[in-house]
Amino acid sequence: MNDIAPTSHIDPEAQLGRDLKIGPGAFVGPNVILRDGCEIGQNATIQGPAVVGEGCRIFPNAVIGLEAQVVGLQSDSGGVEIGAETIIRETATIHRSMHQGQNTVIGRKCYIMVGAHVGHDCRVGDEVILVNHCSLGGHAEVGDNSFISNFIGVHQRMRIGEGVILVGPIAVRKDVPPFVKMAGAPFRVVGLNVVGLRRRGVSAEVRAAIKRAYGILFNGPGTMAQKIEEIEAQAPLGAEIQSVVEFVRNSKNGIYQGRV
Repeated sequence: MNDIAPTSHIDPEAQLGRDLKIGPGAFVGPNVILRDGCEIGQNATIQGPAVVGEGCRIFPNAVIGLEAQVVGLQSDSGGVEIGAETIIRETATIHRSMHQGQNTVIGRKCYIMVGAHVGHDCRVGDEVILVNHCSLGGHAEVGDNSFISNFIGVHQRMRIGEGVILVGPIAVRKDVPPFVKMAGAPFRVVGLNVVGLRRRGVSAEVRAAIKRAYGILFNGPGTMAQKIEEIEAQAPLGAEIQSVVEFVRNSKNGIYQGRV
């Protein structure tokens, strides 16, 4: 049974699952799909097209699905897709895609804290934590299990690899490769995200292999392409090393470097 406050506004074209809780003053617009078990706090706003996955919790005054912040936006824009069991805290904002038929995507079991912003056409992986008042510019990408601390601004179209921890406040102007910890001013790699890797069950042997790969990338001679070839020549290539290689190979913005 749904528990919907009488002072909320639910558009007749919204699709409601079961066991929902919708608080006073909440707004759920047309073309919004709320899956089973969602909780929508008082005065939260969800505009469509938007799909909110099973068991999501959206806290008071969060705003989801407003149009992209693009000057001179002309065409009908796309939507938002939020994975199951994601938590979106007070005053956080998520904008829908600027392209019709496409979505801004938030993965499963993410935690988006107070005042965080996810811009249009971002793709955020599973179990990502966005801390208070950090901001992702349009088309930014964040890999699974990453942690972005408060007051970090990720410029548009930048890529954050999986398993990364970013310590701010800072502006991110290059791609951040997987499994590293970033901090300081100037912003740089200061080590591996060892705690995150351990939590994922990555063995000491694999962690050492990741460290060797970054030693080649950051300190070895030759071009980046030559360094990637050197890493690939070292067998075996596990999933984590492959993630690093593919990320660096596909980077269009250049990667942050430092020490591991």
